[in-house]
Amino acid sequence: MKKIITTILTLLFISTISAKAEYAIGITGAMHSVDTSGQEKLRDSGKITTASRSEEAIVPEVFFEMIGDSGAAVGISYIPIRELGSKSRTDSNGGGDSGTYTADAELDDVVQIYVDVPFSQYGNNSIYAKVGVQHATVVTKETLNSGSTYGNDDITGLTLGIGTKADLPYADGLFYKAEATYTDFIDGYHATSSAGNEITADLDSTAIKLSLGYKF
Repeated sequence: MKKIITTILTLLFISTISAKAEYAIGITGAMHSVDTSGQEKLRDSGKITTASRSEEAIVPEVFFEMIGDSGAAVGISYIPIRELGSKSRTDSNGGGDSGTYTADAELDDVVQIYVDVPFSQYGNNSIYAKVGVQHATVVTKETLNSGSTYGNDDITGLTLGIGTKADLPYADGLFYKAEATYTDFIDGYHATSSAGNEITADLDSTAIKLSLGYKF
């Protein structure tokens, strides 16, 4: 299903760009707020523990775009690592020994394919809507009193946003973008630990981004 969604959106994106497209590269500084909520179900007792966590961080990003005659852009962006934060609790394992459980995770290799579609103009600024598909790997770095571990999992997110962009004066080829986005990772994180415990988590992210790009 994820591959079908990605394929359809990619074809839609490419169809908006003419053969006379310009190309652009750039860097982005983004303030991300990632909200994570989930639960762990213990194999032996069936006990369910729930938790939620919000983490804010400034994240660097790079992008490459094709820009059509209409101003619509098809792009791909990449973030090496985005932290999800950590949370700890004190609990006892099956043998009655108390210890600290620390849940810690990050998103690695966050790749997004997106399209920016202009729909209005304000002075020299183009106002556009953004639609994108993200793919990332949830990498777990937990420390559990039970000694069990959870594996990594690939997740897919859908992104919606709005932004504005304009060429920079007195700087041929340079432009800036400012946008706000929301991403819902639709499939979430699912894993079973080496001890047979189950964990599920839902993730979503909001971001404010400022980008500097160069067209060629």
